[in-house]
Amino acid sequence: MTVASFGGPALARIIKFDPQGSVDTVPYSINANGTVAGSYYKTENGYGHGFFRTRDGAITSFDVPKAKCGTYPQGINRKNVITGSYVDRNCAEHGFIRASDGTIKTFDVSGATGTASVSINDAGAVTGAYNVCSNGCIQYHGFLRSPDGAITTFDPKGSTETIPLSINKSDVIAGQYQESNELYHGFVRATDGTVTTFDARGAEETFPNCINDAGAIVGSYFDGSTNHGFLRSSDGRFTTIDPPASIETFAVAINDSGVITGAYQTDTSTQQGFVRATDGTYTTFDPKGSTDTYPEAINKSGAITGLYVDANGQDHGFLRTP
Repeated sequence: MTVASFGGPALARIIKFDPQGSVDTVPYSINANGTVAGSYYKTENGYGHGFFRTRDGAITSFDVPKAKCGTYPQGINRKNVITGSYVDRNCAEHGFIRASDGTIKTFDVSGATGTASVSINDAGAVTGAYNVCSNGCIQYHGFLRSPDGAITTFDPKGSTETIPLSINKSDVIAGQYQESNELYHGFVRATDGTVTTFDARGAEETFPNCINDAGAIVGSYFDGSTNHGFLRSSDGRFTTIDPPASIETFAVAINDSGVITGAYQTDTSTQQGFVRATDGTYTTFDPKGSTDTYPEAINKSGAITGLYVDANGQDHGFLRTP
């Protein structure tokens, strides 16, 4: 592995993996037990299939029965319940929840032409987006699905598009929305349904990605010329996240200890992964043989999963353990 450390922890172990028969592997989420969930592809430009990889390295693949055009897991909770979306033979997208015993439930927001589930908490509450086609125009809105299956829809005031991306243990949801000016901003939806909108300092656009159980949010913002990472604390204070020498930074996930992971660039050709400790020190990393590294998620113990690209342009999964 290649690791550059700026006062960070000792070298960590990086495990590379692919489901059998995969030509591209895309991990999206990791739970407290170290189980990784994501999708993989058997052919270039083919349909996705679901998988999960347990801590001991065993990989199980699966497809939603009605998924004729792909299964795409996005989130996994401590109980190994997986959520995501699948695409049917008519190219319509639907949500699914896969229990730890392999039982799969599918669902749709009422009136939706497409439903995409992206995040699940340990209680089984799910968030995501649904779309409604009107006069040929697709409009996205947010939803919260409670463990009993009840669905609540929501949009920040003035939103023309709403994209929830993360839910914590208190059912607080973070994501991004677009206004009529076609610029994106951040939002956080409280347990009582109150929606607060925000932008990072100096941001032209703001793109939140993840919220932890304490209510801290990370993401990236565009200042008009480049992207920077940000941390928004539960009281609304902002901290800019940029590893040394970075010209572009994307903060993607934060765990309950406040450790942050993401990707950054020091030139225009390659992308590396980074970890930001709670004291503000950075450690950067890349799986051996990678040309680009894309961390996606971090769990409570600091294990990180994501994908890296090899010299042939193929995507592979990785697990970085502290």
